[in-house]
Amino acid sequence: MILFRLAIAALVVVLGLHQAAGQTPAPRGTLVEKPWEKLSNKKLMEFGEKALGANPQAWKHGETEHFVFHFQELADAQKVGEFAEAYYRQIQKDLGVTQDRLTRKNHVFIFNDGEEWQKFVKIVRIGEWAMGVARRTELFLFSPQGSRFATGAIGHEITHCIFYRFVPNPVPLWLNEGFAEFESTHAYAKFRDLDETRYGGRRPVHYPLKQLLAATKYPKEDVSKFYAASERLVRFLLMEQDRRRFLPFVQMVASGAKSEDALLFIYHDQFKTFAAFADAFEKFNQPPARQNEP
Repeated sequence: MILFRLAIAALVVVLGLHQAAGQTPAPRGTLVEKPWEKLSNKKLMEFGEKALGANPQAWKHGETEHFVFHFQELADAQKVGEFAEAYYRQIQKDLGVTQDRLTRKNHVFIFNDGEEWQKFVKIVRIGEWAMGVARRTELFLFSPQGSRFATGAIGHEITHCIFYRFVPNPVPLWLNEGFAEFESTHAYAKFRDLDETRYGGRRPVHYPLKQLLAATKYPKEDVSKFYAASERLVRFLLMEQDRRRFLPFVQMVASGAKSEDALLFIYHDQFKTFAAFADAFEKFNQPPARQNEP
């Protein structure tokens, strides 16, 4: 399933790839440029083959610890490489997994030319307005020439790719998108040592909970609210509950259990009924109390 996300204004601020003053790049994110013939993983899926085209030499290539990059501008690839490896480490920590189920590296394509990007999105049949798309272990990004990197798509989409490395089976739509939304700010805040609450981490979102859990398609209206509500629910499970239970919950729904049933099974000692769970989530989902002025 194609998982795509527009670059959105709120995340452009959060996910800017400007090097923080005085901060040393993470060594594990260092990109090593290599010719196509020497890449450790040259196996591509359908989208990757279409992006690469008939001539691999038309692209520059390189690798980090978990990713293979195909690009035109080395600076773009270096920034995304550092960013991607930081996300990998934080997502691995948040999920509580120690073993990556894949040995091969993810492929990341970075387009600079608008015409080439439009040709690609038409071939793979995604929206012409998309700035990034993730498909299983492959990620495709558009970085317009002469401008800052299209950062809004990165955190969300790269989370999808990394999540697939640890959880092979499909999960409910709210969980897949909610986890990607959560990490798009959480992992970046950890990476840059920022105050996460400044970027919407505490904003309430009202969306029918049972409708959210049961969704199998994106709603025709209020899509942004669906994403935001999904993020809030993931944040509630990861930040307010025992984080060690999150992966068993994910694995249970990935095995086919309904979200509602899995929640009551995994968190049985916290919530005896679904109504109790809904009440606790609603309290979490309230705006923060204002401090009394002196």
